[in-house]
Amino acid sequence: MDNIPAKLKEYLDTARAPLPPITDPDEPLQVDSLGLIRLIAFMENDLGIRIEDEELLAENFTTLRALGELLARKTASPVST
Repeated sequence: MDNIPAKLKEYLDTARAPLPPITDPDEPLQVDSLGLIRLIAFMENDLGIRIEDEELLAENFTTLRALGELLARKTASPVST
């Protein structure tokens, strides 16, 4: 969970209430479609992380680990050719 901003982890824990806070990076986030829209809006508006249309795949938002991997890909330096 190292690559997950603390603000994002806090948002997820609050948004998932009454579920307990996420402690396992492989635990399903259990976010419904409206929750997913809110999560993406939070990431874009509060964290400045743009989610592209091609990244709107369920597997990118199933667990904290998957979300962290998406963020890692977005923040990785582009490889020059």
